[in-house]
Amino acid sequence: MAQLRRRCAIAAVLVGTAAALPVLPVSSEPMPGGGLLAVAPASAYDRPALLESVAASFAKRPADVRCPTMEEWTTDPIWGTGPHPQRAWGYTDMVNGHIVLHPTLCAGALAVPDASVPAWQRATGALVLVHEAYHLRHWKWRNSEAKVECQAIRHFKAGAERLGASPQLANDLLPYALAAHSRMVRLFPEYRHRHCKLLLWVMPISP
Repeated sequence: MAQLRRRCAIAAVLVGTAAALPVLPVSSEPMPGGGLLAVAPASAYDRPALLESVAASFAKRPADVRCPTMEEWTTDPIWGTGPHPQRAWGYTDMVNGHIVLHPTLCAGALAVPDASVPAWQRATGALVLVHEAYHLRHWKWRNSEAKVECQAIRHFKAGAERLGASPQLANDLLPYALAAHSRMVRLFPEYRHRHCKLLLWVMPISP
C-alpha cells in the first residue's frame, strides 16, 4: 500500500518558508515577503475547477484535486497517529486516484496571478500541483519521484501559465520554483534526477 499511495515530500523545501506552515515540524526560519493567503473555512475539502483542469492537462486524464481545510489536512489518516507526524506538502493517492494539496499551496496555486500573495506560495503551489499531476498520469515513471519531479520543474512555466500567469510572470516565479526544487532534491535524494535539464530564468532586462 505504501508504494501505491505516493507522497510528495516537499516539506519546507523553500528556504525560510516553513514558518508559514506551523503544522510542519521542520523549521522556524522567518518567511520571506511576509504574509499568507488565508484559506476560507469549509466543512469539507474543496475541488477547485481550475486546479482540476490544470492537473488534468498534465495527467492526460480527469483529475480529482482536493483542497482540504487545515483541520482535515492535519488529521488526514495518511500521516499516521504518532505524536509528531511528518507531513508533506501534497500527495497522490494512487489507489483511489486523487491528489491532495496542503491548504496553503492550494491557495497559492489558485492565486498565481495575484501579486498580493507571496511569490514563494504561488510558485510552490504551482510546482506541487504539476508534480502530483505526473504521479496521476498513466506513464511508466509515475512511481519515480525523480522522474516526476524532473517533469514538474521542466513544465513549471507551462503550469503557471495555465493557472493564469502571463509568460513574464511565469518567468518571474521561476526562481522560487527552482529554489523549492533545489532544496527538495538536496534534502530528499530520491527526488534528484541526475540528467534533468532545468529551465533557465530569463533576466528581464533590455539590451
